[in-house]
Amino acid sequence: MITVRHGRAAPIRWPVPAAGSASRQVRHGGRRRISTVSAVCALLAAPAAAQTARPDITSSVSVRPAQTRCFTETVEMAGHLTPREIVDVGPDREGFKVAQVLVEPLDAVSAGQPLANLVPVGGGNTPATSVTAPVSGTVLRSQGVVGQPVSPRQGPMFQIAAQGEIELVAQVPLAVLSPVKAGQPTIVRPLGGGELTGRVRLIEPGADPADQAARVRIALTTRPNSRVGTFARGTVTVERRCGLGIPYSAIQYSADGTVVQVVDGERIETRQVAVGLLNGGDAEIRSGLTEADLVVVRAGAFLREGDRVKPIVAR
Repeated sequence: MITVRHGRAAPIRWPVPAAGSASRQVRHGGRRRISTVSAVCALLAAPAAAQTARPDITSSVSVRPAQTRCFTETVEMAGHLTPREIVDVGPDREGFKVAQVLVEPLDAVSAGQPLANLVPVGGGNTPATSVTAPVSGTVLRSQGVVGQPVSPRQGPMFQIAAQGEIELVAQVPLAVLSPVKAGQPTIVRPLGGGELTGRVRLIEPGADPADQAARVRIALTTRPNSRVGTFARGTVTVERRCGLGIPYSAIQYSADGTVVQVVDGERIETRQVAVGLLNGGDAEIRSGLTEADLVVVRAGAFLREGDRVKPIVAR
């Protein structure tokens, strides 16, 4: 107890804490502060610990087994329908006019068949004659008009595609030309016409310096109903083979290479693969998978190596 005296007034007495009590209070306060700091640190560390220790959560994923499929590599091209050989036909004498035209464009004719009948311009005793086809083929053009005089100097009355052979003459960029070879099967689609079949007949030497493209000739094996000069597209099959196929959406391209994710039991496993030909939505797998593998249909970063999943086979 501390006593303070001020003049005659009664002394003021101040209580003095017992020895050791102040230190005990300080220690109690320190313990409270330490406990509070420890609780805050524990709360802050909890999310980091939760992120580090990834929970073993099961999620459903769509899978499809790798299956044997056939793949085709093609080269696309575009051009126009053109006769392989054009034969010009007209009168061989002067002094006649057209009495009758017997054929029309796209008619098939045989060698020696009359194409038009001619009569003398002035009548008289000159016998009538006819213009005949020198070769078999398809009539491309008819210039004959009934009553019109004709002459060898006027140019051809008719044009015939010899043997009816029509080709697609297309320009193919040099960048994709190398796999194209003579004899390869081709599908030709003329504008406004049906699908035709053909084969690569000739790859002309040289290239157009302006567009760096070479000229390829596709001989049609079916007779077109389209006229010469019609725009058409061609699809050349340059390679065809069968092998394991998976959805193209299952493939991931990363810095480590090309990979797919498969489900082994209930766990995700990442496999490196070699991709070959593409066919629609499928891709050929040259190595890295077997027919026993279940492939995750849609690749994504939401799945990681070792994740536990529930596979659902997609149809």
